[in-house]
Amino acid sequence: MAANSKGTAKRGKGRPFEKGQSGNPSGRPKVDKDVKEMLKAAAPKAAALLIETVNNPEVKIDLRIKCAETVMDRVYGKAVQPIEGNMDNKVEIVMGGASRYAD
Repeated sequence: MAANSKGTAKRGKGRPFEKGQSGNPSGRPKVDKDVKEMLKAAAPKAAALLIETVNNPEVKIDLRIKCAETVMDRVYGKAVQPIEGNMDNKVEIVMGGASRYAD
């Protein structure tokens, strides 16, 4: 690494931390236990509201579709997103100095 005017090492773009050093050593903050219990208690009413909105013909169709998508995502998980690309390319796998092509 290059040294800056103060004589200390300067890290390159995209490398703000030393190797092995975490940018968030404490991890993600935990949700307060009381808040979590309040949200769990409200979950059945939230689910009922989603279902009520889906079934209400007086609600705009865009909102009904969004509510239906939310229900489906929670029950079955989000749909798999396809990845586009040329799948005919070969991948080279190098192990222990040897080279092998995989299709």
